[in-house]
Amino acid sequence: MRSKIITLFGFVGVLLLALLDRLLKMSVESSVFSNKVIGWRFFAFERFHNLGIAFGIPIPLWIVVPLTLLFLTALSIWVKKINISAAKLAFFMIFVGALSNAFDRVTYGYTIDYLRIIDAIINIADILVVAGITLLVSKQVSKD
Repeated sequence: MRSKIITLFGFVGVLLLALLDRLLKMSVESSVFSNKVIGWRFFAFERFHNLGIAFGIPIPLWIVVPLTLLFLTALSIWVKKINISAAKLAFFMIFVGALSNAFDRVTYGYTIDYLRIIDAIINIADILVVAGITLLVSKQVSKD
């Protein structure tokens, strides 16, 4: 019972982070923000339109969007077949993060990044994807 409650809080936490991601993306796209940099040299809040995928790798939108939708569909089918709560949470994190960035690509033609950490500019959706992959790999490694 306790693990189900913890898992539920994990899913709610992911949804709240996804909501925060959308709100931050809308705020940096608004005319009020006007592309200001708020923060310091290695940690700041700033708008960046990422036309590529991870690390700004330039891949055309007409390739990225269908591949993302295919990946999300396959992920959804696979998740229904497993019974491990941590793995389901990890897949949910990956799914929500990828969906948020896919929404940006379809709506705007680019992904909205806003959080500068050292030399990278990322968003919460990116963090969710990386955290989900990390959780999934750590569960797989601990299982072996």
